[in-house]
Amino acid sequence: MPLEELEKEEKIPSSPKTGWLEETPETEKKTSGFLARFSQMSRRLFWILIVGILILMAIGGFYFYQYLTARDIVFSLKAPANAMLGVPFDIEINIQNNFDNSLKDIKLSMILPEGTAFAAESAEKRTLNRSFGDLDKKSGLQEKIPLIIFGNEQSLKKFEIAVSYFPPTMGPKARFEQVKSVEVAVEEPGIKLDLIAPQKVLNNEDFEIEVQYQNVSDIDFSGVELELDYPKFFTFKNTTVNPSAGNNVWKIGDLAKNSDKGSLVIKGSVISAEKSFFEIKGSLKAEFFGQKYLISKKAAGLNIAQSPLALNITLNDQLNYLASLNSDLKYKINFRNNSDVGLNDVVIKAKLTGEMFNFQNLRTPGFFNSKDNTIIWNVANTPGLRLVAPGSEGFVEFEIETKEAYPIKRVSDKNFVLKVEAEISSPTVPYYVASEKTIGLADLKTKVGGKITINSFIDKRIIAPKVNTPANFTIRWTITNYSTDVKNIEVRAFLQSGVRWTGQTQTNATSTLAYNERTQEITWLIDRIPATKGIISKAVEAVFQIEATPNITQVGQPMPLLSETAMKGFDEFGNLELTDSAKPLTTGLPVIP
Repeated sequence: MPLEELEKEEKIPSSPKTGWLEETPETEKKTSGFLARFSQMSRRLFWILIVGILILMAIGGFYFYQYLTARDIVFSLKAPANAMLGVPFDIEINIQNNFDNSLKDIKLSMILPEGTAFAAESAEKRTLNRSFGDLDKKSGLQEKIPLIIFGNEQSLKKFEIAVSYFPPTMGPKARFEQVKSVEVAVEEPGIKLDLIAPQKVLNNEDFEIEVQYQNVSDIDFSGVELELDYPKFFTFKNTTVNPSAGNNVWKIGDLAKNSDKGSLVIKGSVISAEKSFFEIKGSLKAEFFGQKYLISKKAAGLNIAQSPLALNITLNDQLNYLASLNSDLKYKINFRNNSDVGLNDVVIKAKLTGEMFNFQNLRTPGFFNSKDNTIIWNVANTPGLRLVAPGSEGFVEFEIETKEAYPIKRVSDKNFVLKVEAEISSPTVPYYVASEKTIGLADLKTKVGGKITINSFIDKRIIAPKVNTPANFTIRWTITNYSTDVKNIEVRAFLQSGVRWTGQTQTNATSTLAYNERTQEITWLIDRIPATKGIISKAVEAVFQIEATPNITQVGQPMPLLSETAMKGFDEFGNLELTDSAKPLTTGLPVIP
């Protein structure tokens, strides 16, 4: 083909004209920009539609809710903002049916908070469930629930009540429920109770407690009952109003609203440790609907002041001495006149209690009464007690021993204690003491530690051992525990030269019996052994077998088998470590050639 034709052919367009605009770089740029703008507008339209739908749903839900609430029921609670302890009050319940049809199976439920009760029900009842059947259209019902609060004053009680029903338009399976709550502030008790007592009293000094009560509410109380709770060491003397039962219950009966105060006075005394604290408690109950409810309670706190005659006891110059078998005990009773007057004709008594005292070894200048194990010091045997001057002090003492063995006859004979109770008194009474005599008290309790022993012996004897001839021996360990529970017991011993551990063992306790071949040590570990084990019941035992082969150097003498057996354990009552040991064991008979 000629060159000119080829050039003409190259100038021919690659595609025919179609009548559409041909795509050039400029037209391509315009098209892509339009598509981008269209895409951006589509996204904005999409999100606008989503937001619109959500708004419509919210508006629809709101109107649906308004419809339901407007067409459903109106449920409300009404209660007083405040209520007195023990004074009944009502929670009023109002239910209004706004439907055009009846509401089906209306039920009411309630769970009481702590410290409250249904006034017309049993005091133990905590829940309320009531069924009202159907409620006609455009009608309502009212209900009152009488309640009473008997918890702590100055608190807030929240009451929740639920009402459930079947809406008429939604079928019997769609049960609706509404819950409402109301709060009631708790005020003072309806019957005010006060206990008036001195802050400090002396031992054996008479003192008075005045009990005052008054109905400060707007209702009448019936069946009112007052009860006082005394400590064990309180001695009741008399009262201005005779009790209805015992010496601590008064049936007051009816109390009219806003009545005048009532009162009574109790006189008594206490004898206990000086500087100790105690309470006398009072409670008032009243009757509602056949049930007794606690209306008010109060407590008076008192301290036992230090007596003008102070007293304390030491044992072997210690306050926490731990005694044991055959212990020498030196008791010292120290006294001091803390008053500003001299105290005449002082008498000191000490009562000894404890099975471990060996009274036959008692040594004292005081008079001893073996009927009640009491020692008395007075002017007859201790002239210095005729007058104890203001601020002066002194002491009396006695010595005694513990027994050589524990008096164990039954399993309960354990944890022995030595107790000394001392009293000092004088007929002289300082001007500020309202008592017939001046008195001081003290006591000291001393624990007696336990004892644990171990025995080690060969269970069965055989003929005399021969040189280079193996022979088996059975060794038995027995442990006896006396008066206290002992824990963490360890028993250790070593096999001697020529003796081999066979591995044959047996024990009657929950324990571990092990052997260390490198050190030739036998170890017996026991978690705990109760008191009286081996005395009242069978001893704890372990049995193991060894094999002994005598050598020629041992001819003519017993062959050593086992070293000294050492034992230790921890006394749980005496809080100390106990130890014991058993002598080494040999073949007994000399080795023969």
